[in-house]
This record gives sequence, C-alpha cells and structure tokens, in this order.
Amino acid sequence: MPLAPDVARRLLLADRAGEFCDILDESRGHLDGLGELTEVEPLIGGIATYVPSRNWLQVLLRDHLMVGLCADFISLVEPQLGPELKPSSGSFGPWLGLGTGVRVRWDEEMTAELSVPSDHSSDSAFARKLVGEVLSVAQRLAAVHQDLCSVLTGAGDGELDDLSEINEVMAEVLSRHDRRVADLGLEP
Repeated sequence: MPLAPDVARRLLLADRAGEFCDILDESRGHLDGLGELTEVEPLIGGIATYVPSRNWLQVLLRDHLMVGLCADFISLVEPQLGPELKPSSGSFGPWLGLGTGVRVRWDEEMTAELSVPSDHSSDSAFARKLVGEVLSVAQRLAAVHQDLCSVLTGAGDGELDDLSEINEVMAEVLSRHDRRVADLGLEP
C-alpha cells in the first residue's frame, strides 16, 4: 500500500530541507569572511519574501527551477573557474544532484502535479516572478563585486567588460529557463 500523499510529501520536503542545510553548511566554509555572508543571505532570503510559494506545486516548482538556474549558471561559468574554485570531485554535477535520488522524486512529484488538468496560469506567473527576482539578486551581486565577475567570466578586461560578460551569461540562463518552463507546459 503506497504512503498517503501528505506523508510522502512531508518526507520529500524533509529530505530536501536536510540536503539544502548540508549544502549551505559546506558553502559557508568557503566564504572569505562573515561580511560576504551577511551581505548575500538577506538578498537570497528576500527571494522567498517577494515570491512566496502559495501551494505544494509552487514549492516543487521553486526547487526545480532554482536547481535548473544554478546548473545553467554553473555550466556557463565553470570552464573559466580555476581548480581552487571547483569542488574536490572536479564537477558541480553531483553537488546539484541532477537526475539522482531526491531530485528525481521531487521532479516526479512535480510532473504528477502538473499533469492534473487545472489552470496553471498562477504557477506560470510564480515561475516568472521567481526567475526575475533571482536574476535581479544575481545582477546586484555582480554589480557590487566586479572582481567576482572577472573570475566567473574569465574576462578580466575591466569593470564594464566584466559586467557585459556576466549579463551575457544571465541572458543565456534566462533563455534556458524559458525553455525549461515551456517544457513543463507553463508559459515562460
């Protein structure tokens, strides 16, 4: 007998929450100082404030879209990163967990939720607002930390060149996001 849907959903949420906590704990150790952490965390926390999840499907969408945005961004900047900025495994793929374990279960649950005939226009609007806020935060960080742009893009030709390069990366991330959302049957 399968688990009751609410129990299964709570287990999924607990699994993913634990995974996020582990990732955050690991990444905190790589920051140069608490100043960077105190600057970044309120911006990232603001995303949930400005674009709150209103139902279970939006919780699943948030996770799916955020992992997709991170994977797209990393795939575009990873070739420019030196070995000191890469995980010990040499790739960020396992860190994102694409196509494995909990990630697969969450995506299956999301697909099942999206397959229920319903008006998903509010979910499409949620996805648009979410990506807009995420890109806004990323662009604010890029504007403040031009040295970070140089590292991520490999440009190193000056502040304006670095910002131009990072904007191209952001445009490609947005394009990939639009395709991902359309593949889910939502309006990009």
